[in-house]
Amino acid sequence: MHSDQELNYLTKSLLHHPSPYIIYELDGSIAWANLAANYIFNLSSLDEISVIKIDDQVKNNFGDLESIALYYDTPIEISLRKINFLMRTRVHMIPVDESNGIMLIELLCSSRSGLDALRNTIDCIEHKRIELAYQKQVDLETNEVTGIEALLRLQDGKGGYLPNDEIIPQIEGESLFSLVVLESLVQLEKFFAIKDELGFADATLYLNVSAHTIMHPDFCSIFTDFVDKHQLSPNKFGLEVTETAELSDITIASKSLSLLKDKGIKIALDDFGAGYASLKYVRDLPIDVVKLDKHFTFNVSDPSTARLISFVSEVCEDLNLEMIGEGIETEEDKQMMLDLGCKIGQGYLMHRPDFLDSFKVKET
Repeated sequence: MHSDQELNYLTKSLLHHPSPYIIYELDGSIAWANLAANYIFNLSSLDEISVIKIDDQVKNNFGDLESIALYYDTPIEISLRKINFLMRTRVHMIPVDESNGIMLIELLCSSRSGLDALRNTIDCIEHKRIELAYQKQVDLETNEVTGIEALLRLQDGKGGYLPNDEIIPQIEGESLFSLVVLESLVQLEKFFAIKDELGFADATLYLNVSAHTIMHPDFCSIFTDFVDKHQLSPNKFGLEVTETAELSDITIASKSLSLLKDKGIKIALDDFGAGYASLKYVRDLPIDVVKLDKHFTFNVSDPSTARLISFVSEVCEDLNLEMIGEGIETEEDKQMMLDLGCKIGQGYLMHRPDFLDSFKVKET
């Protein structure tokens, strides 16, 4: 840009754009935000928002052709009023003169439903309306509790909860899941504090993370710091990696998960068979557990589905992996899964998700 007039034209052209855009100054302040950005952040003033962390390579390599790839997917940390959170963005470097420029930051969101999911998620974080419900995973032969999955619940501010089947795919698909990871860990601390007292000393407590979260550069340290803080012994904490978004770099993901495994964190591949390249993930990722998608269980009586379940069971046995069947709702489902080689199950037949307070009352 060579004049304020041209910059003014740029901001006017993007003001009503459906994607959220902000203009970032190198001191961290936000100089401008379009209507979509104002919508998701619920801004009354630009003073309420700032960027507190962005990759130095992006800031320091303006005009460098070799750095263009960095701009395509750039994680940033945002401060909004009294909260901080991570977001994925695309950076547009706008020249002001030959050696300097400004950053036009596009917040990655490609749909109206994604825009609403982003606004609702940020609102839940800011007003502490994120909760976790917990569901047991059990040995189908002995009924012993082998694991517990923490399930995200977002309050709607009206006494109910946002529909998971609507908002969770948007959070994951739009790469917004990192917004809730830190708050989820705060909630998990409450369960770990009483886990042994409830009789679950040997059970693994799992948290869901999206494929995009794995690719975030701070991914490993967030979870390894959590293990160190609470001095968790191996296999007490686990991560269920969802497949709703394809991993962009299997090598990076494998290295990240290997570091987590070395820290004693158990790795489960969630929704196996429902997402991208499941068998490739089993081969190339250092996982411990395969969670068979519930749609297989729902159709377990179908001969072709039964053969597939049996095949997955054989693969898991050969690779020394645990296999968990999700969505078990009847005794018939349970017995058929056992007959097909699936020894661990999760579903309404064994246990419906409970919030921690109800969990404590029932277990004690």
